[in-house]
Amino acid sequence: MKVFFDTSVLVPAVTDQLPNHPAALACLVARLKERGAEVMTSAHALTECYATLTALPLPRRITGPEAVQLIETNFLKRLRILNLTQADTLAAIKLTAASGGISGRVYDALHVVAARKAGCTRIYTYNLDHFRSLASDMEITAP
Repeated sequence: MKVFFDTSVLVPAVTDQLPNHPAALACLVARLKERGAEVMTSAHALTECYATLTALPLPRRITGPEAVQLIETNFLKRLRILNLTQADTLAAIKLTAASGGISGRVYDALHVVAARKAGCTRIYTYNLDHFRSLASDMEITAP
C-alpha cells in the first residue's frame, strides 16, 4: 500500500507539545513498520513543516536548526519524498479552481497531485474536508 502524509500529521508526529502528537506519531510509526507499505510525502510538505514548526506558539519554541534536524531525522531518512514538475503544479492550480477552492487550498492540491502521481491510495491528514473536496478517488483519513 502506498500512503501519503500531509503536513498536518507530520508536524504533530514530531512535536510532543501538541495534543494530537500521540495519534500522529503512532500512525506514522505503524505505517513505517507495515510490511509492504510505502510511506510518502512531498517536498512541498517539508517546507510547510519547517514553516509550521518554527512558528508554533509553544512554551518550548522550536528553533530553525531544531526544525531542520526533526525534518532530516524523521522524514528525509524514512519517507519517500515526492517532487513536482511545472506541469504538476499547474495541475494542482487547476484542481483547486475546478473544486471551487481559493487561496491556500492550492497547497493541499499540491499534496493531492503528488500523492496521485505516486499511486497513493490513502492520504493521512487532519484537514479532512479540504482533502476530500480535492481527492474523492482516495481514502482520506485522520490518524
